[in-house]
Amino acid sequence: MVKAIEVALDEDIENSAWMSDKTKKLAQEKLAAQVDKIGYPDQWRDYSSLQIKRDDFLGNVERSAKYEMDRRLAKVGKPIDRHEWGMSPPTVNAYEDPQTNTINFPAGILQPPYFDVSQIDAVNFGAIGAVIGHEIIHGYDDQGRKFDANGNLRDWWTAEDAANYDERDKCITDEYTQDVPEAGVQQNGKLSAGEDTADNGGIHIALGGLTGRLKSEGKDLDSPAGNGLTQLQTFFVSYANVWCSELRPEAARTAVMSQGHSLGRYRVNNVVSNMPEFAHAFSCKPGQPMVRAKSCRVW
Repeated sequence: MVKAIEVALDEDIENSAWMSDKTKKLAQEKLAAQVDKIGYPDQWRDYSSLQIKRDDFLGNVERSAKYEMDRRLAKVGKPIDRHEWGMSPPTVNAYEDPQTNTINFPAGILQPPYFDVSQIDAVNFGAIGAVIGHEIIHGYDDQGRKFDANGNLRDWWTAEDAANYDERDKCITDEYTQDVPEAGVQQNGKLSAGEDTADNGGIHIALGGLTGRLKSEGKDLDSPAGNGLTQLQTFFVSYANVWCSELRPEAARTAVMSQGHSLGRYRVNNVVSNMPEFAHAFSCKPGQPMVRAKSCRVW
């Protein structure tokens, strides 16, 4: 799935009408240099020198802290290990690291509702596929795009391409600068720009990956997928299911004001209302709530 989604982004870059050939080439080189880390580290960390005692909690804490500090200090002056993990395998999360140009998916997230090996591709591409796409796009969001293939903070964009990017990015930030009634506040689209760009771009390349997979099987997005739904409808239902959540107004307000992720309903509705594929899937017409008159897209 990861490779299929990376191919979709490579094609998206190649077919982009707003990027010059020079910037396209560097973007594709960055994508090719990306390290994909799935499940767990290839090399396990050695804790044999750390002494843990059943009857010494405070000592365990102190020795563990010293072990970790010594481990980090030992890195000084040595080459960066791009294969080191920043999360443990059971963690239900994922991340992209711009300074190492890596995407990371611990085993903990590779289970329902994100991934289910017994489900059809449309379900998995809509769920974990969109998360995979999200993390890949972080390497090309408003902050990630400032890092090159080697993880160096370097401007590799032409001035015209950077201006084109900023114009498209502004569409995203304007869209997400919105009233959030359930929280009683207004969201700042600039605060959430990176995550919103990754959401919008991630689902596009996940859908591209699914399209390629279905084509190899002699199917398309309008083919039946069971339960009275098409492959495309199943993809979107699976995507929405991942972000199904409930927050108290106080928690929602704190989330909107303090961290970069939009609330779940906007991670779904804002994203799919930007997509003509969603309108096609569910026969939405111009002027209806789920069809934006001005749709936004960076990737």
